Amino acid sequence: MFEGFKRLICTLCIYYFVDSTTSYYYNDEQLPTFLSASVGDHIVFDCDIEYPQDIVISYILNWRKEGKTIYSWDNGITVSIDPYGGRIQLLNNGTYGKASINLTSIRESDSGWYECKIIFPFRTPTSLRNGTWFYLAVSGGNLLEIPPINQTVMEGEDVHFTCITRELGIEIRWFKDGVLLTELDNIARRSHVEGEGSLTIRSTEMGDSGEYLCEAVNYLKESQSAKAYLDVQYKAKVIHTPKELYLPYGQPAILDCHFRANPPLKTLRWEKDGFLFDAYNVPGVFYRQNGSLFFNKVDESHKGRYSCTPYNELGTEGPSPIINVMVLRPPVFVATPHHLYLRKVGETIELVCDARDGDNEHKPLVAWYKKDGSSLPEGRYSIRDGNLTITNIHEEDKGLYQCAATNEAATITAEAELLVENSPPRSPYNLTTKSSSNSITLEWVAGRKRPRIKYSVWYRDVNTQEWRKVEIKNTYPLESVIPNLLPGREYEFMVLSEDPHGEALFSKPIRATTLNFDSDRPEVLLAYSPIGPPVNLNINSVNDGYVVSWEPPEYGSQYLAQYKLKWYEGSSETLEGLVETKDTAYFVSNLEEGRSYDFEVAAVAVDDYQAVGPRVAYPVPAYKKIKILTISLIVLVICIVLAIALIYYIKSKWCKSYSKSNSIKK
Repeated sequence: MFEGFKRLICTLCIYYFVDSTTSYYYNDEQLPTFLSASVGDHIVFDCDIEYPQDIVISYILNWRKEGKTIYSWDNGITVSIDPYGGRIQLLNNGTYGKASINLTSIRESDSGWYECKIIFPFRTPTSLRNGTWFYLAVSGGNLLEIPPINQTVMEGEDVHFTCITRELGIEIRWFKDGVLLTELDNIARRSHVEGEGSLTIRSTEMGDSGEYLCEAVNYLKESQSAKAYLDVQYKAKVIHTPKELYLPYGQPAILDCHFRANPPLKTLRWEKDGFLFDAYNVPGVFYRQNGSLFFNKVDESHKGRYSCTPYNELGTEGPSPIINVMVLRPPVFVATPHHLYLRKVGETIELVCDARDGDNEHKPLVAWYKKDGSSLPEGRYSIRDGNLTITNIHEEDKGLYQCAATNEAATITAEAELLVENSPPRSPYNLTTKSSSNSITLEWVAGRKRPRIKYSVWYRDVNTQEWRKVEIKNTYPLESVIPNLLPGREYEFMVLSEDPHGEALFSKPIRATTLNFDSDRPEVLLAYSPIGPPVNLNINSVNDGYVVSWEPPEYGSQYLAQYKLKWYEGSSETLEGLVETKDTAYFVSNLEEGRSYDFEVAAVAVDDYQAVGPRVAYPVPAYKKIKILTISLIVLVICIVLAIALIYYIKSKWCKSYSKSNSIKK
């Protein structure tokens, strides 16, 4: 009996061990991930690595398709089998798991089950889990059966892009970087498209790198396309070298090495006069990020015979030809034009400009340009000894002219501005007025265009000597309504324009008379107003500004042409804005916080009669000030609380020390 009981215990132990081992391998399997893609697309299989006890150790990565290994990675060595060669790349960019792969140029035959398997060769058991499973469904292959795949070749080798259609009679067109291949003469001469659609390029060049697209089109004009990238690699090579280069004495300069490299440049070696030139050991000379030499301040010691040699992982094609670097003084002006010239239409002007080289060896080249990019007046200008002469001046000749003196080392410039008297004046002009019984609307045209111009209207009753001023804050339209005038009075107006540099110019004065009360409206409207004023004017605050809304007139809507909305700064009656609209609402965004504005809206009839509604005042809350005051109050309260706590703490410490000292004395 004892022997039978012992045998039972052994059997139960063996069963428990086998069961626990099996669950360790199989119960932790994840559910499969289902993916879908179209022919010619790419898809990412996201697979992460779970290290035993989260300790990073060596591993082997195997990707299998339906039991057959198609891709493996072991300590940086990758192996992929056909037809997956060149189409699988291991992703290690942090976005996906460390065992993730990207499958490109998908074919219909790629459909099926895939397994990501991690093997840890230096531990037991070698596999933590049985594998991560994926199922790929490929769709959309109506025309293409095998799309092209990415290719990497060395310069001079041939490259073949496979692009096979499902059936005969389908037209194949190839594109490079979006351009039809037959339009690229260089590649077209070296390429051949086979009957089934595949492309072969002979003797590849570095300019052949790029994206190639195979497009299939059937007789129904249905199309399908697939892309592949060609990477042509070559040794680092110098592509351009000037025989001579002049550096400007006393100024910064750059000595470039014009090269191409794929893979990218690893190092760039410079030589001067046959010896290694290391910028780290030459004061005032630095390497730029692309390997060029930067001279902080050129001097005579920097001249010489330079050459550069670029290197990449594949090596180098050799050093550049010799660059003879010479140091030359920049040109210096001996005569420059005045800053400003004023001429009348039809006159002739000469703008002087002369320069010499810094070392007086020869004269630099002097040329003239208009700074706005327009051409000099054809047939009416000449340049002699550096001086520009313009005959029969036209109004469009005004503007900034630039004289440029150039030698091999540098270019210097001088400017002059030409003003033509028949041009529009610099002050506002063409003032016009429109009168009512108690206001006059003044409009004008801006003078010579300047940035950030401010306008103000000065006016007075012709029977008085006192001038009054109204600030204009809007720059479009250029108009202002002068309110609170007496009926039947003549007033004089001038417009003042001011620029940020302090230049202030008055327009010519203009006079206008307000209407009498009896002549405010046309005769046809004296007995009856065809339209009423808008009603229920409201201003509401929104996120980015304020919405001003109103309701249509209570009568005469059939005669309505448009609405005219105006708003004034409350204390000074300054017109802040004026808009004309056919809507019953308008968005205003330029109101200043802490100020009050008066809004009024008028209904304008088809005969220009205006029915003005009552003004509505709207004080804009000072949100920023309120916020600052609130924050200040909170900070003040916190400081008071901290001060009280500090006083309490000091007091308690002092009381304890005092009581302790008294007890010691006793």
